[in-house]
Amino acid sequence: MARWRQQCGFTAIELMVLLALLSIVVAIGVPNFVEMQYRAQRAEVPANLEGIRYSAIAYQTAHGRMVAEVIPQPDAFPGQRSRPWKEGSRFDDLGWEPEGEVRGSYAIATTTQIEFKVKGFCDVDGNGVQAVFEGSNQDPVSALSDATVY
Repeated sequence: MARWRQQCGFTAIELMVLLALLSIVVAIGVPNFVEMQYRAQRAEVPANLEGIRYSAIAYQTAHGRMVAEVIPQPDAFPGQRSRPWKEGSRFDDLGWEPEGEVRGSYAIATTTQIEFKVKGFCDVDGNGVQAVFEGSNQDPVSALSDATVY
């Protein structure tokens, strides 16, 4: 019985091996987790742009013309933090408003009376390089920046 009590713990080597394995898992997992968070936050922009695009097409069909909001909304400086959407822009005329706060900035420009382009950009990782997305009444929303830009 005394012999079992001597063997019930871990040795220092076993603890060091366990610590090394955990360190490797953390070193691989944490950067991947952060990247997945950035991807999820960036996914807001193309989804909102599609909503703006469909609202603009409906507005154009109903009114025979298009409205423009060339000043990015809610502001021109997207960053890591989400910001509240501000009322009083031309997006109100389109009948589009996001649900809750946004991480991206959005604009719509008219190229002719019936043609338009929607543009959105964000910088969810805060490194100063913006992910840019664009769509039009003829083309769906697509990324203009590389997929690794957040």
